Amino acid sequence: MTAYPRRSAATRTAVTAMALTIALAPFQASAQPQDGTSDAMERYQELGAQAADAEEDLSEAEDGLARRQQALDEANAALAKANRALRQAQDAEAAFRDEADNLAAASLRNGRIARWSAILTNESSQEFLDKMSALGVLANNNAETLSRLSGIRDRADAARAEAAQARQRARAATAEAERAVRAIEERKAKLDAQIEQVRSALDDLSSTERATLGTVQDTGSYLGPPGAANDALQAALSRRGSEYEWGATGPNEFDCSGLTSWSYAQAGITIPRTSRQQWGAGKPVSLDALLPGDLLFYDDGTGDPSAIHHVGMYVGEGKMVDAPTEGQLVDVRSMEGDGHLSGARRIVG
Repeated sequence: MTAYPRRSAATRTAVTAMALTIALAPFQASAQPQDGTSDAMERYQELGAQAADAEEDLSEAEDGLARRQQALDEANAALAKANRALRQAQDAEAAFRDEADNLAAASLRNGRIARWSAILTNESSQEFLDKMSALGVLANNNAETLSRLSGIRDRADAARAEAAQARQRARAATAEAERAVRAIEERKAKLDAQIEQVRSALDDLSSTERATLGTVQDTGSYLGPPGAANDALQAALSRRGSEYEWGATGPNEFDCSGLTSWSYAQAGITIPRTSRQQWGAGKPVSLDALLPGDLLFYDDGTGDPSAIHHVGMYVGEGKMVDAPTEGQLVDVRSMEGDGHLSGARRIVG
């Protein structure tokens, strides 16, 4: 239903820019045609529902890319932090070698056998400590210096391990993001194909049918109980006559969930962007207990929330205000339509 501004410039150019050039919104899932519905109108409605489903799939893929891009950003930040820690540990280790060399020179001058060259080439701090103990070098005057060197080596070893793990996480996140981009490209191609079929079906309608679709049919007044839900309802009703555009969120053009999210925003209430996401907002409400401002959801007849592809706002009297599909305007129409009404949610109250 929409593409969030969340990708890199290259991805936005390759994916989002394409999406913004098309105009399509969800319509009700097809069921039995209403009396008097022409074959061309029935086909138009069926294809609109199929395209709406493809639109939701694309939106979910874009959400997936956003999550994976965030994971990639976090992994790259962790890698940069680990690399900085490693460089600091390496610098400290290198700087401390000078102090250790000075201590070794002093030991030689005092007639002791210096074993520093062998010690300082050990691969790990544990090997270092083992050899120190074996050689009996941990004399009081050397203990502090040797302990400091051991700590520096420990920190360097830990930094190397963390950098390696961060590098692995970054590579995995990159692969996930690349897979998400491919999923978007595949679903975008499917949506484009569905859109062309809808446009073709729209062209097949009679001039009378097209004129009806492009004209506001209900200019009546509808009121709900005072409060945010009624404020959202009045905002939605005020947009009657607005054209549909895929991914649009107002104030002049909308897709179905763009209209509902915009309307509730005018009432000071933030709800998720897509119809499938809005299904999780508010609380469920029985269809025999609807109030103006409740959201109505439509699916493919399976009752599966992942199949939701359309949302409208209940106005009362068995009607809803919605942005149906390409070629139609925001308007008030029957909540039954010719599709499968899967349920309703009450956002406030």
